[in-house]
Amino acid sequence: MIPALPLEDAFAGPFMLASLDGPDTLENRQERWLNELTDTIYGPLPPAPAELDVEVSPLAGSPVERIAITMRSADGARALTVDAALWRPAGRCDAPLIAGLGFAGPAGILAGPDFPLDTRARVHCRRELGIENGRLHDVLRGTEAHRWPVEMLTARGYAVMASCYGSWAPDDPDEIVRHGACPFIGLDTGAISLWAWAIQRLLDAAERLGGLDMGQVAVAGHSRLGKAALWAAANDTRISAVLANNSGCAGAAPAGHAVGETLAQMAAAYPHWIKPRGHAPSLDQHHLLACTAPRKVYVASAEQDLWADPAGTYLALVAASEAWPGSCSWPSVEAMWTRDRQTMNAALGHHLRPGSHELLPYDWQRFLDFLDGGRA
Repeated sequence: MIPALPLEDAFAGPFMLASLDGPDTLENRQERWLNELTDTIYGPLPPAPAELDVEVSPLAGSPVERIAITMRSADGARALTVDAALWRPAGRCDAPLIAGLGFAGPAGILAGPDFPLDTRARVHCRRELGIENGRLHDVLRGTEAHRWPVEMLTARGYAVMASCYGSWAPDDPDEIVRHGACPFIGLDTGAISLWAWAIQRLLDAAERLGGLDMGQVAVAGHSRLGKAALWAAANDTRISAVLANNSGCAGAAPAGHAVGETLAQMAAAYPHWIKPRGHAPSLDQHHLLACTAPRKVYVASAEQDLWADPAGTYLALVAASEAWPGSCSWPSVEAMWTRDRQTMNAALGHHLRPGSHELLPYDWQRFLDFLDGGRA
């Protein structure tokens, strides 16, 4: 086991997030928070396409279905097609769905050569893989199987739909305006909003496929894709649960907690991710989590991943819990760090994993236990 970092490195000084109370209804406050988050951080979430068609084809030598999602503009002048993959549990015709984006998409989950690589996609790759310019390459095949352990998920009765985030919006400040959702939509917005829009389109496709329980839909994401999953869930009530892993700055980690990445650092390093405009001093990431109430939210952290601020992430969840009905009792952040490690309160859950910035079967086991706790 990797030893934990000292507590003083993980915690900021005295820290308290603003209360979510207000004179108007929660629904009105949620609408206001979404508008403020749009204006100050993410940029607008694009509207749904005028047309969306789905073509299904089996993948050679595999139970996986290849899903081609084609979107068209109202005037028919623009079209965008993106591939996804669907895994269904054996013997179920009404399976609940877990959907999300992966860094290499279905090709990263599947080890075989049959799922096509999108030549226009641009993705973030570990340097040691030797991939140039973020292009999908055969060397990436199977490298994300541990992040999306589909056999584990389908064995627990869930269908899984995944797509490559870089196909929807290239993870590159220059390529993002040339390919994918941005030129198709014609909207100047941040990549996190475009990736959230992509998650919504996966749900559109799932609704057309049939054989899935669209009343039990969870979306999941790791790192920047955890940010996108949270933003999608906040804006789309079809999503009944969101599972955000190591989502950090502009995800579940509050800006007011002085640990890890800041919005300014993110905007400098990844200028295409967000569209920061102005400042809302009374707003922080617990408002984003609260926009999902009364649906289910689970945030996960890793103790060595201080860049994603695990302690602040937990504190944001605790602060956001005011938006859910009923009173909750939460361990202190020190107790969570040193002893409890996992806690769940009805629709809310959290765990702190040993190790660093990664999405592992360890995390998924806890996500599934959380989802199964309220599953029909």
